[in-house]
Amino acid sequence: MSSAPRPSRTVRHDVAVVGLGPAGRALASRCDALGLSVLVVDPRPEAPWTPTYGVWAEQLGSLPPDVVRSAVLRPELRARGRHVLPREYAVLDNAAVQRALPLAGVEVRAGRLDDEQVSALRREAGVVVDARGARPLGGRRPEGPQDDPSPAQTAYGIVVPAAEAAAALDGAEGLLMDWRTDHTGRRTGTGTDGSGETGHHPDEPPTARARATFLYGIPLGGDEVLLEETCLAAAPGLPIPVLRARLRRRLLHRGLPAGVVDDPIRREVVRIPMRGRSRPAPDGVLAVGTGGRGANVVTGYSVAHALLTADRLAGLLATGAVPTRVDPPEASDLLREAGLRALLRLRVEGTLDLFDAFGQLPVERQRAFWSREAGAGELAGAMWGMFARMPNRSRADLARATLGP
Repeated sequence: MSSAPRPSRTVRHDVAVVGLGPAGRALASRCDALGLSVLVVDPRPEAPWTPTYGVWAEQLGSLPPDVVRSAVLRPELRARGRHVLPREYAVLDNAAVQRALPLAGVEVRAGRLDDEQVSALRREAGVVVDARGARPLGGRRPEGPQDDPSPAQTAYGIVVPAAEAAAALDGAEGLLMDWRTDHTGRRTGTGTDGSGETGHHPDEPPTARARATFLYGIPLGGDEVLLEETCLAAAPGLPIPVLRARLRRRLLHRGLPAGVVDDPIRREVVRIPMRGRSRPAPDGVLAVGTGGRGANVVTGYSVAHALLTADRLAGLLATGAVPTRVDPPEASDLLREAGLRALLRLRVEGTLDLFDAFGQLPVERQRAFWSREAGAGELAGAMWGMFARMPNRSRADLARATLGP
């Protein structure tokens, strides 16, 4: 974070934060705890968070243990083979996280602000922070997210009883990524586990057929399991109906009853613009979270980085300095952009080979690939390790996908 002197003017608040998702609430709470005067604005300040948030357990930082809803000690990745990831994965209890980030001394207003209104808060606060998300009002494409051509991660999931989910988990405590292609509903490859399947379903649109997707299967506690079909990145994002159909075929193929799949406990839809907001934050306003490009553009993960950024930024603001930006461009982000290009261009075979190679990396290199904080050297080591472990048939494809025009 680079810093500049705070403007000298008479204001009512030290900090105004717009948006009370994880990034905004964490920052407002940390600033309040450090004695700063804080204003927050959100359309529904008391609303619970509804997405499923997962982090690596070591990234919880100062949050209390009760924010963990469920934990998977040895999550697995499946591609060509079976890879156990030696890191504990935690699903957050959203209500507990919100309680752990209190807003006791904060002035809270209900309201939905556009860019001009966010800028106007500079008359009330020395620092204004935009935490409205990746597509805030004022930055959303008029034609709607379904027509947005920018890279996005999309997912469709269902929550089912643990006993019914066991067949889908296929012996794993939890599946962080299961890239096997039995979402076609049949096995045409040579592998007995379906990993040799490279075909597509005839009902899918041609633009979707080359896109690999994976099953995310994670226990949520309380005898519930989330089973989610995820497209890690596509431009435009893979349509939800395609993901819904793939998930249904995959789960029926693995033996789940149709009634369980079609009438789940609840459903979840995910859409994460990978590069964040479609245009910069308003002049004189800082952006944090996914709208501030705080997400990892290769994995889509952002919550752990948002919590860490809140600690750093609040500490800086408490010293009286104002950063000119929160996440300045670095060489590591150029590497992540190269990784995103590869994900957008690789076909199914190459994607399976890429993540099979990831599963073979030493844990410290796996950690660097997932982390938003990893430096260029660490990230380059992880990416080279994946390339070196891929079969020759896919190395040339990866090079073309990453470096080509």
